[in-house]
Amino acid sequence: MRPLGPASEAPAGPRSPHLMVAFVTVTVLAVGSALSPPHMLLFGMVAIGTAFAGASARPRGVLAVGCYAFVAAFAVSTWQGMLGTPDQILRLLLVAGIIPISWAIALHLRLLLRATAEAAGERGMLAAIVEQSTDAIIALGLDGTVLKWNAGAEGLYGYRAAEMIGESFTRVLPAERLPVYERWLAELNAGKHVILDEAPRIRSDGTAFLVSVAAAPIRDESGRVIAAATTERDITAKKRREAEERQALERSARAARMESLGQLAGGVAHDFNNLLAIILNYADFLTDEVTADGRRDLDRIRDAADRARSLTGQLLLFARQEPTQVENVDLNEVVSSSSELLSRSIGTNIELVCRTHDQPLPVRANRGRLDQILLNLVINARDAMPDGGMVVVGTGPTPDGGTRLTVADTGCGMTAEVRDRLFEPFFTTKPADRGTGLGLATVYGIVEDAGGHIGVESSPGAGTTFTVELPRADGPAPGAAGTSAAGPSQGHGEHVVVLEDEDFVRDAVLRILRENGFRTTALNEHDPAATVLDDADLLIADIALRHRSGPEVAAGLRRHHPGLRVLFMSGYSERDLRDRYQLDDSVRIVPKPFTAAELLAAVGDTLAPTAADSGRGRPG
Repeated sequence: MRPLGPASEAPAGPRSPHLMVAFVTVTVLAVGSALSPPHMLLFGMVAIGTAFAGASARPRGVLAVGCYAFVAAFAVSTWQGMLGTPDQILRLLLVAGIIPISWAIALHLRLLLRATAEAAGERGMLAAIVEQSTDAIIALGLDGTVLKWNAGAEGLYGYRAAEMIGESFTRVLPAERLPVYERWLAELNAGKHVILDEAPRIRSDGTAFLVSVAAAPIRDESGRVIAAATTERDITAKKRREAEERQALERSARAARMESLGQLAGGVAHDFNNLLAIILNYADFLTDEVTADGRRDLDRIRDAADRARSLTGQLLLFARQEPTQVENVDLNEVVSSSSELLSRSIGTNIELVCRTHDQPLPVRANRGRLDQILLNLVINARDAMPDGGMVVVGTGPTPDGGTRLTVADTGCGMTAEVRDRLFEPFFTTKPADRGTGLGLATVYGIVEDAGGHIGVESSPGAGTTFTVELPRADGPAPGAAGTSAAGPSQGHGEHVVVLEDEDFVRDAVLRILRENGFRTTALNEHDPAATVLDDADLLIADIALRHRSGPEVAAGLRRHHPGLRVLFMSGYSERDLRDRYQLDDSVRIVPKPFTAAELLAAVGDTLAPTAADSGRGRPG
């Protein structure tokens, strides 16, 4: 049993007023009966004192008062000469009978006081819990009037209890939630519980937030619903965290999807590059064996293969993010050389207009990244014009001496809210199956990495103009690069060993080398014969073989032939290959598809004597 609280100890204290009154009453009545004539028989009235003691709720005190009254009655009656008389015995029995009755009354009162004190303590504890709770605990009348408003509600809503008690709870509800509130208030009045995982509310300063709600009816002793109690908890931060976690999962899934698409694109480009290498080189082989009309047909084949080669190059560029390798690039040349690819990308119902500046605009940037900027901005313009329109790409100087690239469209434009979030990663207004939200974010990152700035002007129905400003390079942009700085190389009997798992590509390489003065040997990746390498000057190996990698085979061969030079070839992204196989920049890689001139230039460059012959071409 719980210890008694202060409310129950007061009647049971050692100085209980009821016991004091009882003792005084017994004493006064005893003295009065002793002084009265014996025939009045007043000594039995001392039992009144014992009855008074019952109100003290102290059973032991009642026994003490009762014994005192019995002794006093016996003493007075004996002193008056009534010892043994029926009058004495009857009255002493009355005094003795009052004692257990008063003791039972005192015990019952004691139990009632104890239960009352415990109930009051529990109510006080519950009141303290309600008041100190960080959750909003609110009592509502059947009509929705606030009856109780704890400190948690004050902190949550910003209204003090004095401001809300007696007011309607609709004061903190958005107007559109009133029908919902009326429904759940009716359910509470009908004795039902209401649970809401998410409900909007309004603070005193007008800000909106979300709460979870658990409401229950309050009943009186007869079971009738007289009010309702609701507990509300702020879940705004929780919902924000859940949204962030959900976005993180979506971003992870999108990144995984992009990674998978990149791997697929790289694989497709590699296989397609092998086929293009065969087409380009065998078309060259036929040049001297056909008529003039046949050569014109072969030229068309080569032109188509070159366009396909450009497309696979773009595919590899967008499939993998290459580390930035900057050079001086003419912004005009970037626009001019990309116009054909851009025209194919936007469709026939959109007109592409390119307006380049009449003077060179050299910038220090990565050429592939500039192509990516231009393509992403033009694709974005295309998506803004589903019914057709015009895209204008222009270049020019800026007032501060920099360079400017603009991409303007006549599309639907965008609102200020969209414009403010335009460059956020994964933000997109396109359907989930048409956009990842990475295109413009990538453009922003590339421009910032190049030390530039990108801005956008747009309004609904007025089109959009992107402006990219880049610092002007100190030196002039180089002219169009040839196949190689070294130029095609003629052999002088050097022994070249070729390791390639694609038969037609291997045969083309061997034929090109033989027809240009090299001795050649084909090598099998499964059982490379070390004897053929004794006098070998160069190993040409495909990096991605069917069962082993070219760098792995080359490393094994160079353990026995440390002076062997190595030239790799591959249709995959060069930077991706260097990262995957840990190849440093001294390793030469000729990209597929290659022409005879490009292959011979790479061979000549690899065979050229250097101060670091022993380390030339060594895989990292």
